[in-house]
Amino acid sequence: VYAYINDIIIASKDIEEYLKYIKTVFDILDKVYIYISIEKSFVAYLSIRLLSYIVNGEGVAKTDNRITIFKKLKFSNTLEALE
Repeated sequence: VYAYINDIIIASKDIEEYLKYIKTVFDILDKVYIYISIEKSFVAYLSIRLLSYIVNGEGVAKTDNRITIFKKLKFSNTLEALE
């Protein structure tokens, strides 16, 4: 049986707290024989995109990239232009 965990996100107020959290998470994963692929790991990012949000030290902000793309599309006003 193989189980895949997609994301583990650790946030903290400072680097000391962050390192403490990472050690705690690694210890828990090690106890239950879950291993992390180093090639797919990203550590100590100041900002991340999570679903449709950006999370950083300032807080959480909603992104609207998908909406922006559709707003930039130009649509024809006439049926003749579509032909």
